[in-house]
This record gives sequence, C-alpha cells and structure tokens, in this order.
Amino acid sequence: MKVCVGGTFDILHEGHIALFERAFETGGEVVVGLSSDNLVKTKKKKTRSYRERKESLEKLFRDMGWKASIEPIDDTYGTAVKEDFDVIVVSPETARNAEEINKMRVHRGLKPLRVVVVPYVLAQDGIPISTSRIKRGEIAGRKRITPLRVCIASGNDVKMAATEDAFNEIFASPHGISITYARTEIKTQHQPAGEKILEGAVRRAAAAVAHGDYGVGIEAGVREEHGTFFVEHYAAVADSVGYITYGKGPAFQCPEWILELMREGKEIKRAVPFGTDEERERGLVWYLSKNVERRHLIKEAVVMALLPRMANPYEDKEVTGRKGTPFS
Repeated sequence: MKVCVGGTFDILHEGHIALFERAFETGGEVVVGLSSDNLVKTKKKKTRSYRERKESLEKLFRDMGWKASIEPIDDTYGTAVKEDFDVIVVSPETARNAEEINKMRVHRGLKPLRVVVVPYVLAQDGIPISTSRIKRGEIAGRKRITPLRVCIASGNDVKMAATEDAFNEIFASPHGISITYARTEIKTQHQPAGEKILEGAVRRAAAAVAHGDYGVGIEAGVREEHGTFFVEHYAAVADSVGYITYGKGPAFQCPEWILELMREGKEIKRAVPFGTDEERERGLVWYLSKNVERRHLIKEAVVMALLPRMANPYEDKEVTGRKGTPFS
C-alpha cells in the first residue's frame, strides 16, 4: 500500500503530527509531498526555504521512528494525480483537494484514492491549530495567548447577551481566556422558516467572522416536523480557519393561533400582545410560559454549537518525539 500526504509544513505543529500518525498507521509506504519554493511563491506565502522545511521533517521522522520519502511538489496536487498511490491523508481544510485529485485520476484512467480525513486538532480556544495562527501570535501550542475576539452578527441585545453567556461559560470560566465582544448588523430573510433558519444563521456567522476570531450567527423561525410546527433557535459558529459548527436550542410547539398570524403575513413580535418592550425582548417563549426567556434558548443554541469544539480527541494526548520534547 502506498500512502501520500502533502503540505507546506513550515512550522510543524500537532495538526501535522495527527496527519503523519494516520499516514504511518496504514503500515504502507508513505510519501510526503512538500511544497517547493516556487509553489510557495505562487501562493504568496512567507515560509522557510524548502531545504529548511525538509530538514525539519526529516528530524521529526527520525525522532518518531518513522520512514518516509519526501519529494518536492510544484502545484497543489503534486504527483498524487499520476502516481500509483492507494491512499491520501488530508485535513478537513484540504479534503476538497483530494476530491479534485480523484477526478483527475479517473480522467487519466487511474483508480481513485481512498481519502482519509483526519479531524482538526483544536487549540484551547476551540479553533484549529494552524501555522498562520502561530505566526500571528494567537496561540502557543494549544494555549490561547491573546484575547479571544467574538463578533455577533446582530444588533439584538438579547442575542448579544446570550452569546456572551455561552462563551463565558465554555471558555472564560474553565480556561481563563480573556474574551472581547463586538457586533455587526447582517440582514437576512424576514421571519425565516424550515431550512432557511439555519441558512440565515450560517450567513450571519460567515459575515461576522471577518471581524473576529469567531463569528456567531443566530436565527429563529418555525420548522415543520411530521405535521407539527416548532419554534426553533439555530446558531452557527464560524472561526478564522474556516471551520463552522452548528447547534440549536430547545424547541417548542408553535400554537395554532400564532401560525394563523404568520399565514396572514403578520410579524410575531408585533402581533402577539406583549405588555411592554421588555416582555417583547423576552420573546414568545416567555409570553407562553411566564418563566422561560428567549435568552436562555439562544444561549443553549450557542453552547450546542460550541460543543463539537470541546470534543477534542487529542486533548489529553502529549505529542512527543522519541528523542524530542512536546510541542509548546
């Protein structure tokens, strides 16, 4: 079995280690495609020279007791499109490249490669470790060393407060990470329903992340399941690496009289007889329950969207070379 894995590998970190470990676990011949200096220039990256990067890889492999061939690649796909490989190991960030490689191989009459996608290795702040993040001075190893910047795509005070509650609970309390919050206005579909609810949340998050390490999008609407309509709050959390996670808060059945108002084209927060603006901000769930507030539902949606970032399979794993020291 012949396995390929490729990249620039400028500053070696635990995300790279995870890729290599998976490649060597196959027990086959491993070939590492290392971006040439010319390829790096075309991508307008600033990295160490090919020679320096190759020497770092060779040292790592010696320390770990791994044997691999290292060859220069002059384009994104390298020799994977034409050589007799069986498996390609990629990160979620480069999985699309593997799909393109297989299309090219099939076009050339070659067998497609088995694609092994290795999960992200997450830093303490729930964002994938990357060379660019290390270079920017955001993280050292897994540790966050600058304040975490969170931007909420809404001018709504309840959404803002709920997001702060969720992030403070997940990151500030257990990890002691300093967090700063900002907001930006994003327009989405008025009173979305069905799949448009999550789509709106994703659109908000993708726009907001341009202003921070995290962009948070929150959207509420009515969704039908087996003939029953539920009021649901969705959250999408996008990070600066491009990783997006999703969640939703507890849902409740929408009363028929509310559905009738919607069918008439009326806006819920204007049609429901809230007594005061404060009650309106507490939301329909408070109006119905006189106990549960909308802020609680939104917070739970954001917490659920953050949970996949807490489930890190590498969290308790110390990555070392046999003769080396842990990455810091």
